[in-house]
Amino acid sequence: MHCRLISLWDCVVMNPPVHATPMSLSISMALPEESGWALSASFAAGRAGAAALTPCHSMSSRENYMSKKWILLVLPILLVGIIGCAGRVATPEGWSGGAAEGDVLYIGTRKGDIRALDIQSGEVQKSFSLVSTQKQASLFGTRDAEVASSVYGTPLLHDDTLYFGTYHGVLYALSTPDLDTKWAEPIGSPIVGGPTLAGDVVLVGADNGKVYAFDQEADEQQRWTASERWTFQTGNKVWSSPIAADGVVYATSLDKNLYAISLEDGSKLWQFATNGAIASSPVYDDGTVYFGSFDKVFYAVNASDGTLRWKFDGADSWYWGTPLVHGNDVYAPSLDGKLYALDKRNGNLQWSLTTEGPIVGSPAVIFDMIAVGSDDGKLHIARISDGNPVDFCNMRTEIRSSLAVQDDTVFLSAKDKSIRALRIKTNGNPDEEWVHQPDEDDPIDRGRIEDC
Repeated sequence: MHCRLISLWDCVVMNPPVHATPMSLSISMALPEESGWALSASFAAGRAGAAALTPCHSMSSRENYMSKKWILLVLPILLVGIIGCAGRVATPEGWSGGAAEGDVLYIGTRKGDIRALDIQSGEVQKSFSLVSTQKQASLFGTRDAEVASSVYGTPLLHDDTLYFGTYHGVLYALSTPDLDTKWAEPIGSPIVGGPTLAGDVVLVGADNGKVYAFDQEADEQQRWTASERWTFQTGNKVWSSPIAADGVVYATSLDKNLYAISLEDGSKLWQFATNGAIASSPVYDDGTVYFGSFDKVFYAVNASDGTLRWKFDGADSWYWGTPLVHGNDVYAPSLDGKLYALDKRNGNLQWSLTTEGPIVGSPAVIFDMIAVGSDDGKLHIARISDGNPVDFCNMRTEIRSSLAVQDDTVFLSAKDKSIRALRIKTNGNPDEEWVHQPDEDDPIDRGRIEDC
């Protein structure tokens, strides 16, 4: 029996973005050849499953009877396996980035909580659980189940408040460092990107295709609330983080468009169309909005009127990760496994760094170098001047989170559920300072660290 949970990432790679969902399940049953039958089943979170039992070839009446008898004997066992698989549908694990401030790193884990970790040791200071009891579909109706939500976007830290959204559709504001709830706003649709602040207004996109703007305020007893200022409807899912500059909100959508929206009232100012879905979060710099698309093109658009400034079409695959602007260049990570350094003024290619796996997260600058994680399991470090590789740390597990940096240390989360701190020397050599595993009470002892 083979059972496979399709993650947000796997589903996008295997299917068109317009139909992608992180909570679908594909099950295939390989029955012995002598049975003469094939069993197929499919499930989606919150919906009843479907199963089919079909003959593999034309059979005589006796063969049909004997094979059906065999199936009736083993089918209950197979159904137990299917139910077991279906019970794991509603647990996408996320790939949260981190937010560092002072002595604390705030980050979502793949176990369903937000943790405040000591930056020096990786020890847990506080945690905020994202586990809730929900009705879950099964072959025999519904049942109550504890479901851990996940965080895909990078939390936002501002004025002793941590903002983040969950895949179960709740936007949170927690006080730091105690991680008490200031307010929580149920949106009712999965949140994949991280939130953004424009003054006191919180902006976030959702799987229902909407961009939300929330005002937040406190009463005389310092009890905080959030109220919806406006929503803006796009034509498809919003898996990216909106940004704001000079009273304008910029948001991308899987409907292939970049939108400019009035921060004041949510009205559309302009839109810019591409030829592919857009999961990349835009960045704003000096009057220009930069982003990549699933049409394999990276764009620079004038923020004032939405006209094209330049485009780069040299990539071999989609753009997912958020670009980074530093100095005169913009750094664009691509699913073709390359990090492209482009002159932000004209889009000319300065250099490219090649990895052996798709790049999903955003890079980070440290000293005179740039670091980026890849699905090849490595943290790559290159000279920012020419892109020449300096060193790497092979963790042997996919790295899809964006990188957080404080001083000389890079923080990331990996697919094996670990959260890691790597100190980068001035020569580019990485040393793993600590590894935190959510299943363990304390950080892993340095004697067990062998990656770098």
